[in-house]
Amino acid sequence: MPDFEFDVDTSIAAGWDRFAARLAELLRDLVPGATFDLAVPVLGSPSTRTPYVRFTAADDGNIHAEVSGGGSEDSPEPLGPVRLRQLVALGWAPGASTESGLGLTFPVDRAPEVAHLVAGTMERVFGIPHPVFLHDVSEPQDPSVSEPQEPSTGRSEDPAPADVDFRPRMIATPDEATRALESVLSEVYQRRVTPDEHDVFTVPAGYVLLFIRAHRSLPLVVLRSPLVSSVEDPAAAEAEVAILNRDSLWCRYVFDGETISAEAEFVDRVFVPVNFKIHLAEISAELDDVYSDLAHRVTGRRWRDLRAADDHRPREQ
Repeated sequence: MPDFEFDVDTSIAAGWDRFAARLAELLRDLVPGATFDLAVPVLGSPSTRTPYVRFTAADDGNIHAEVSGGGSEDSPEPLGPVRLRQLVALGWAPGASTESGLGLTFPVDRAPEVAHLVAGTMERVFGIPHPVFLHDVSEPQDPSVSEPQEPSTGRSEDPAPADVDFRPRMIATPDEATRALESVLSEVYQRRVTPDEHDVFTVPAGYVLLFIRAHRSLPLVVLRSPLVSSVEDPAAAEAEVAILNRDSLWCRYVFDGETISAEAEFVDRVFVPVNFKIHLAEISAELDDVYSDLAHRVTGRRWRDLRAADDHRPREQ
């Protein structure tokens, strides 16, 4: 991978592979009678109504997995016809009724195979862009932390940071920068955040993905976020990018003829954690604001949108 580039598809694929490996571990550890729910985050829907995958360990050593449209036992939400067709095509078996969802029963030794099926279900059926949005299956969490959080804003209402946040750290190599990023990102998101094999970190910036990597030859941390794909109005896209670049304090926006992305850089020769945290929080806030209606303004698609999918309309990518 070139010093300054990201292979976004590779990073996403690696993220789903790690998700599947972690899920397989959790499934193998289920004791008979135990139940585990993997919730699907959906914008604009209360958590009690969102879809989920439920895993139940049986006494005979098998595990039953069921995809549900959400809701409660008394008032379940049925899966729509488009999602039902997608799930069956992936390999899920129809249940006794629409409300009962689709399911599979499998021996524990097939946990890795089913975990990859679940990963594909999350990505292709429910439109989850990356497993960083799935808090139920993640890297081991800091035991002192109860809930994940968005990046701290560094403003006065946040808890006062420890002195270490203000302590400069001299960075001499890209590997040192990567270790510094791993430490501060894990602290910000209050869970273990690790890079992929190309030293790329993938984190949520509101409802979009932010890819972060230490430059391999320059003293820089490079951040990139794809925002809009399949742009149909290039003139509008060029105009919007020009306006965004004029007004932005934190990002540089790039239109390559089809996709609009945001980029930013952070000088890391002397790495001060609090400065990076503020930088990250401001970028996240700006991207969240820009992302909300940019696709509409340029007649494009939100890049791997994390939102409720309507069975009666094409799902955006």
